[in-house]
Order: sequence, then structure tokens, then C-alpha cells
Amino acid sequence: MCPLGKMRLTFPCRAVTCTHLQCFDAALYLQMNEKKPTWICPVCDKKASYESLILDGLFMEILNQCSDVDEIQFQEDGSWCPMRPKKEPLTAPSSQFPHNEGME
Repeated sequence: MCPLGKMRLTFPCRAVTCTHLQCFDAALYLQMNEKKPTWICPVCDKKASYESLILDGLFMEILNQCSDVDEIQFQEDGSWCPMRPKKEPLTAPSSQFPHNEGME
């Protein structure tokens, strides 16, 4: 999710000067800076000029592979896995018919 628009990333980017992995959406960042040019990273508040922006290939790949997921989890070894919502266990519907006790 983009920290700027709170929506799914389309073009994941960050500045080469940033030390974090988290990305923000390049299109939204450019739109915001077109109206009010601050060029500050929305994640770490460091300078993030247009010239220093890079698209993150790994995040692009993840977004393409996980079109049905909004969150992923990175492991210490660099691997990742999608955070799919846990499915609720199915419960048997209550009987629609009354029990036939005492009937022959």
C-alpha cells in the first residue's frame, strides 16, 4: 500500500538516497510534487528529488504476481510471502426443518 494515497501501489518507487525498502507510488508522488514541489520522501522525510527516484523491480514483480493481495511480509533471508486474509471456518447451517420427534 502506498503511504501517500493508502491505495495499492501501481509504480513502486523510492529515492536512491533512501535506506528503507518501503516504496511509494511514483505517479502519485509526481502529481503531488507538481502541485506543491517539496520532493520529500513520504516514508523517511529525506530529500527525494525527481532525479533520484528509481522504480523498484522487485516490488513490480511482487505486484504482478500478487494481484489479489494488498500486503506482503518480508523474511529475514530476503524472501517474501503474500499476506492473504485467513478464511473463516465454514459452519454447518442450522437445520431449516424442525426435528420430527414423536412422529411416526
